[in-house]
Amino acid sequence: MNSPLKLYIGNKNYSSWSLRPWLVLRKSELPFDEEVILLDVPGYKDRLLGLSDAGTVPVLRVKGDHIPDSLAICDWAAKAVPNLWPSDPADKARAREIVHLMHGGFEAIRTHAPMNLRRRTQMKMHAACLKDAAQIEAIWEDCLSKHDGPFLFNQWSIADAFYTPVATRFESYGLPRSPKADTYISELLSDEDYMDWEADAMVEPWSIEATDAVSR
Repeated sequence: MNSPLKLYIGNKNYSSWSLRPWLVLRKSELPFDEEVILLDVPGYKDRLLGLSDAGTVPVLRVKGDHIPDSLAICDWAAKAVPNLWPSDPADKARAREIVHLMHGGFEAIRTHAPMNLRRRTQMKMHAACLKDAAQIEAIWEDCLSKHDGPFLFNQWSIADAFYTPVATRFESYGLPRSPKADTYISELLSDEDYMDWEADAMVEPWSIEATDAVSR
């Protein structure tokens, strides 16, 4: 494929921030190329700094311009494909609110349960991580109780993209959840686009030892 859009992402097994806009671009049906930049290998930071001053993934190249940051990329896509946000104004405002919460918060679950799709463990988790997980579950319960589902605002939206990497953490680390939250997690992780990403992650030959060592 030779598309005007190119998304630079990190390792699919680990890069939660890359997964979010990748899902959004898939749902937008905008054609795009992708390139994996291996994380935590010699020279990787220089490659990232060559794409943006932030020195992080993801980065979306749009013709000659580069858009760093997962939320900025999703907002760009939503301007091209408006149905990526809920159509109801109140739902859209709530969706943006919980996306910003995910974008800037929940540091404990990021630290103590980093995304690792190949990981399965039932180890005792840090109390702060469990607190974050409970707060996330409460957000899901609140949104799902007000809509018919199966997603947070009925139809799939950017909000679901932002919480998909968290759903994988519930699976990877055996985090407790209610039956309703478990059903929502199953919906996210059985999505065809997510499953394409996961299939690639499972056969990646690379690993990040520091992440694999968490909660052993």
